[in-house]
Amino acid sequence: MTWQETAAQYRASRDGQIPKDLLVKSLPSESVLDVSTFPTQPGILSPLDLEITQTLTVVELVEAIAKGTYSAVQVTEAFCHRAIVAHQLTNCLTEVFFDKAIQTAKSLDEYYAKTGKTIGPLQSTTCAPDGKKAGHNAVLADILLKQGAVLYCRTNMSQGLWFGEGHNNLFGRTTNPFNRNVTCGGSSGGEGALVGLRGSLLGVGSDLGGSVRIPAAYQGLYGLRGSYSRVPYCKASNSSEGQEIVRSVLGPLTASVDGLKLFYKSVLDAKPWDMDPWTPRIPWSEERFNLSDHGDGGKLCFAIMWDDGVVKPVPPYLRAMEETKEALIAAGHEVIDWIPFKSAECVEILTAIYNSDGGYDIEKQIGLSGEPRLGHTLDRSAKELSTHELFDLTFRRTNFIKTALDHWTATASRTSTGRPVDGIIVPVAGCAPHPHDAPMYLGYTGFCNLMDYSASVFPVAKVDPEVDIKEDRKEFMSSDDERTWKEYDPELQRGAPCSLQVVGMRYEEEAVIRMTEIVDAAIKTKRAKA
Repeated sequence: MTWQETAAQYRASRDGQIPKDLLVKSLPSESVLDVSTFPTQPGILSPLDLEITQTLTVVELVEAIAKGTYSAVQVTEAFCHRAIVAHQLTNCLTEVFFDKAIQTAKSLDEYYAKTGKTIGPLQSTTCAPDGKKAGHNAVLADILLKQGAVLYCRTNMSQGLWFGEGHNNLFGRTTNPFNRNVTCGGSSGGEGALVGLRGSLLGVGSDLGGSVRIPAAYQGLYGLRGSYSRVPYCKASNSSEGQEIVRSVLGPLTASVDGLKLFYKSVLDAKPWDMDPWTPRIPWSEERFNLSDHGDGGKLCFAIMWDDGVVKPVPPYLRAMEETKEALIAAGHEVIDWIPFKSAECVEILTAIYNSDGGYDIEKQIGLSGEPRLGHTLDRSAKELSTHELFDLTFRRTNFIKTALDHWTATASRTSTGRPVDGIIVPVAGCAPHPHDAPMYLGYTGFCNLMDYSASVFPVAKVDPEVDIKEDRKEFMSSDDERTWKEYDPELQRGAPCSLQVVGMRYEEEAVIRMTEIVDAAIKTKRAKA
């Protein structure tokens, strides 16, 4: 059987699982690029479906279920309905199992009817993990189910989880609901598109170089890449399994900022270290969430990375950083400039690690089907490193991480608090969400993976051709800088979200979540006063 025939079978299997009565008969034409508001148009979803899916935050929905305002079945059906609309608009789903989800929801309602309370903090939170079919649950999936979540679909991703698109030969391409000319990001691209259209309020992706943060950013969502295995990774499927120099992590993509804390606290309250031998025994800490290591949150000092010395971010990111700086200062916080630390060397080390097997794993995987290789992240001419060369590379990484830490802690001499900067504000990319199949510079997200920093994403801006005018440049910091500048087309990328990150040190998830709430609130307060 050819890979094309196999792909056709998988797509037919998925399509056969979709209830035909849920399909929308009249969809926007391909010329309509922004389909983000289509699900709210009259006649697409029922009033109850819209009430449940459109306006509530993640925590508000959980609280409404706990009060008995909505049943678990009502919530599950509403998000199943909206997920199908999202799929028809963006091709974001790879598998649906709505019948199983409804049965799970019924059992949650039966428990609520008997006890008057929910089974756990995530009751009926509809979670959609990205990834492929597997013969077992990941530890995280089992935890989510025990905490009351309802799993009802899987979402599309890049081939091998290796580049910034939701694109593979099996299920095709997922598009960005805010502008279907540009990528939804990746590797967890289908997840980003689904949550971006509120076909789910909370999903889970994986992040090896930015694969949670990029799709979260490109759909104007919130997301979090925590330090290694704080969220259990055990039994999750991945590419290049056994490569543990820079490790992939699992993290949430969520429609509202309150979903970050709900997800992390719920997972950690389940004591995942009893199920995953690599998960550190670090329970959720309300004290750390209240910024006990950061002056109790009274006055924070943020450093803004205007550029990393390799690629200058395009205008909407610069506008987003200026607005964020003004908002934080107005809220009583301090903002200084971040001095980039050896960004080119960081990317060099990171990509050397990615390519250290000489492409063996990806070639092995696609060789099973004979399908063509996609993406730009991996070097197709890379040579496999010897064991000693890999040892040397790992030792170089370790020394680099130490000097990067020293660089950060030295900022204490530049802050009025006497502490090192509490968090770094960083663009999620140098480029705006890029045209399909274009290469992407990973330096702005990848440095967090190399250093194992905790990093969140929060929405700020969208490309506005009338404001974000392309500047005329003759000199460039690097070939990636020139390519990023050439690629920027504000009209083509109109309406595409451009988001920022809050970066904290290793295992500072609680603090990063709280700082993200603080930054997000400052921006919203500033806009409300404008």
